[in-house]
Amino acid sequence: IVIIAIGFIYYKDGKTYSDLETEVTYQKKEKKKSKGDDGYRVNWKKLKNKDVVGWIRFKHPKIISYPIMQKDDNDFYLHKNIKKEYSFAGSIFMDYHNHKNFLDSNTLIYGHNMANESMFGSLKKYNEKSYWKKNKYFYIYTRDGKRRKYKIYNACIVRPGSEIYTYRFASNENMDKYIKYYKSIGEYSTGLTPSVKDKLVTLSTCALQGSRRFVVQGYLVETITLD
Repeated sequence: IVIIAIGFIYYKDGKTYSDLETEVTYQKKEKKKSKGDDGYRVNWKKLKNKDVVGWIRFKHPKIISYPIMQKDDNDFYLHKNIKKEYSFAGSIFMDYHNHKNFLDSNTLIYGHNMANESMFGSLKKYNEKSYWKKNKYFYIYTRDGKRRKYKIYNACIVRPGSEIYTYRFASNENMDKYIKYYKSIGEYSTGLTPSVKDKLVTLSTCALQGSRRFVVQGYLVETITLD
């Protein structure tokens, strides 16, 4: 009974977002596209919940393709879906301290580590350098028609409440120390080091039964306006 109940919860939570992706995302068919544009689009008019501040997508793992929610605290979407209904899997959400324009020095985005690899469950693939070598980018789409491309430079395990969740820095020197320190405890060396002028995004999920956090970090390398 317990296994059936858990299976139903996973099915229900997964269906909400798989149906949503089918409804609001599409592939642009026209051949004329800007350089670097793969044609992926989000129909923002169909996203009625105004708490959606963006859409995060990985080409691989393809399973990560979700709206990014933001409320005035970090608890609301922990166990609520885009319909604001209770959901064990919750939603992908941005830290309430961050500006929704993604222009903070470090934007923090959270998601549960689900056993079926939904939400941020497949981020753990990045604990292997061989996987990172083949999948170095993720993308964030925003309501202003922009697509931001981020290059992954670090993956590491940290404690909850770690300073890795710093979203603004008192000085360039502090940010530089932050980047270098968390690279030094990374799962492997990527050979990439963002500058203090770069905009970072830190993706965070649970690891090791919740006593640690697995974090993947990227820096902005390209912003294009989609037609």
